[in-house]
Amino acid sequence: MQHTYIVRHGTTVLAAVAFLGLGTTTAHADPGIPAVGYGYPNVAASVRCVQYYVNQLTDVHILEDGKFGPETQLGIKRIQKLAGTTWAAAPLKVDGIFGKKTGQVVLERVKQYPWLVNNYQAASTCGHYVPSYTVVLN
Repeated sequence: MQHTYIVRHGTTVLAAVAFLGLGTTTAHADPGIPAVGYGYPNVAASVRCVQYYVNQLTDVHILEDGKFGPETQLGIKRIQKLAGTTWAAAPLKVDGIFGKKTGQVVLERVKQYPWLVNNYQAASTCGHYVPSYTVVLN
């Protein structure tokens, strides 16, 4: 009887610790998320999230419609230019393609300065729809 109680109690404690620990880990990016730009699949959710980051982090304001076009490309170029100059991040190639390097820089910027976005939960959710090396927002 005592042994059964210990096993049940131990299992419950272990499950609780595992559950609580899940919230503290950093999720990894899905390596299958393609870049956003001309010549890429441009999945609407990914494009919409790129547009969200452009609107939040630059002086370029575009419609968040999930459709890639010249305005979205301009916004991506603005992010890439800011990253190498004003943000003091690693310089990015200013090519208008939101790939893993650009995504990583954007997500790290939002994590370091969460007040730059008007909705951190939306920024965090978008972190799972844009290419990056790791998802750094929780």
